Amino acid sequence: MTTFEDGPAKGQHLSLQRAPKLLRVGEDGGKWDALDQPTDEPRPSEKIYAYRISAEIGWCHVRRTKGSGFYPIAQYRVVEPQPAECEMKSTVAWLEWCERNTP
Repeated sequence: MTTFEDGPAKGQHLSLQRAPKLLRVGEDGGKWDALDQPTDEPRPSEKIYAYRISAEIGWCHVRRTKGSGFYPIAQYRVVEPQPAECEMKSTVAWLEWCERNTP
């Protein structure tokens, strides 16, 4: 389970398949989604926010009728200042921004 400590996604809990150091999180009509896969593209109507991992990643196994598997347990904090919208909406530009901003 992935949680968000602050920013617009504060209090949200999402089940992600991976926990990258930098993560785009989208909100559209009150529904939240994380673009955790390298090829994920945001919907045009989504408002996108950048988050940075803030704690050691853990793993848990979830057993469900659909979607059983191992999921990361991760915590994120909002990135300040936020990247430009053009860097958040384009996956190529996002990956380039991540390279420049990952120590």
